[in-house]
Amino acid sequence: MSAGERYTLQLAGNTSADGHTIYTIKVTSPDGDTWTIQKRYSEIRELHDQLRLRHGANLEAFPGKRLFGNQDPAFVKERQTGLQRYLDGVLRLEKDIRTPALFEFLGGPQPHGERNQAREHQKILTDMQNKLLNLALPPAPLDETEMGQRLKKYCQAMRLFVLSQPVDPIHLRAPGFDGEPLQLCASNSEKFDLLKQPPTGDMDEPLLGGLLDQLHQVLRPDMPIGDPEKLIVPFPKITLPASTAP
Repeated sequence: MSAGERYTLQLAGNTSADGHTIYTIKVTSPDGDTWTIQKRYSEIRELHDQLRLRHGANLEAFPGKRLFGNQDPAFVKERQTGLQRYLDGVLRLEKDIRTPALFEFLGGPQPHGERNQAREHQKILTDMQNKLLNLALPPAPLDETEMGQRLKKYCQAMRLFVLSQPVDPIHLRAPGFDGEPLQLCASNSEKFDLLKQPPTGDMDEPLLGGLLDQLHQVLRPDMPIGDPEKLIVPFPKITLPASTAP
């Protein structure tokens, strides 16, 4: 199948809005129809995550992001070149668009009638497939960008749902999930005096007293466990033969 018989993508340019880079992509269908879509880097990244489930290591390297300087013109130009190379590789693998996420990403002219209904059905299938885990595929290692995003997400969940509960401050000394000191729960300051007080022991004292009484009865019973006369067996008498003089 030649390039004219499959989809082609061309990154025509980019703009910056609210601290994000938006890429303008020209799409050409196998029938020769053309239209323009605009996608943020994060949207292309989400497409990459879906394509990895099908193609794994066969995909081209996906351009990463930097912690600082993402809006630097030289970096934006370099990343646009990398995205163009990546998308070209995707279309070489998917000449007939088998992945629903890619079909939705490409978009197209607004369909009508039955085509519109089929598109809605396809969207439902895509949403369902995105929520399912394909266990038939081998596990793929996470890159540094995705690992950092997941670690940040898990740390936020820990703060919201676990570390927000009132606990004894001594249990917060050892853990350090992201290298930062853990913050005490807001209610800990109100209950600090209660947390540092020793237990009252009102319920423990009778329980311990009963255990000691039972232990004393076992160690020093009122009646002997057994009759010593029956437990001790006398050694039998042995008669030695008389010795004769030589």
